[in-house]
Amino acid sequence: MSDWIEQLERLTALYKSGALTDAEFAAQKAKLLETRDQAPAAAALKPEPEMEAAPAGGLPKWALIGIPAAIMLAGAAWFGSTLVGGGPDPEISASATATDAAVAMATPSEAPPMPVALDGSLKFGSPSQCLATGALEAVYKKLDAAAELGSGRGMTIKFDAWDTPLALTAKSSIDKDGIETRDGWVKFPEATTWHGLKLSRVTVQTITVPDSDGSYSRMVNFLEPADKVQKTLARLGFGVPKAPDFSELSDEGCGGSAQIITLDGGSALSCSWGC
Repeated sequence: MSDWIEQLERLTALYKSGALTDAEFAAQKAKLLETRDQAPAAAALKPEPEMEAAPAGGLPKWALIGIPAAIMLAGAAWFGSTLVGGGPDPEISASATATDAAVAMATPSEAPPMPVALDGSLKFGSPSQCLATGALEAVYKKLDAAAELGSGRGMTIKFDAWDTPLALTAKSSIDKDGIETRDGWVKFPEATTWHGLKLSRVTVQTITVPDSDGSYSRMVNFLEPADKVQKTLARLGFGVPKAPDFSELSDEGCGGSAQIITLDGGSALSCSWGC
């Protein structure tokens, strides 16, 4: 395989790994192709003393073919090495390029995101019973579907606050006892708030136990401590205590409970139903 093709493959691998940006990849690729085109022309202009000194017809036919071929191969090796800086070790140079690109990518270049409040989008029709309504209920239903499928790939939720829909994530698992757990969630961009609280995500979870009833829960996750969340929710009419205490939720079946739980990096309003 030609050296320039190997260099192109290495360049493409770096790009796919995220080490190179679109602009960096395009620039390096253009440089590679430009060098590839220039090398044969430079090699063709280089004088060959043996060929000039030899009389017409003095060289065997195999030499007339072999010498230009050798020149082309030497040129290919030369322009292949120029892609990574002309150093003696292409692998080391490629690693340096990837490192430089990674540092550039880690350097913030954009302004912090503008705060977005979802007070009017995520509503509860009956806060004391954790009954969602409108857009929030639609979000929960879509998360239920993703959790049921066990994957949120290709599924999104559109909010008026953002031009781009938010991607859903879902997973499912079964333990050694046959207990199946299905989770679905949507993560909100940084600086998203709900009634002054820093909003993290909205989640659903279904637990199915063989030969028994399971449970279903809905959570609103915050990047705030439980005490602050409890005060805000009390002002909004929830009246939900912090765990291990809970408030009861009425239901035609087995009923449910609501509580504020503490999580790593924040807390959540957790509403659960089941026997």
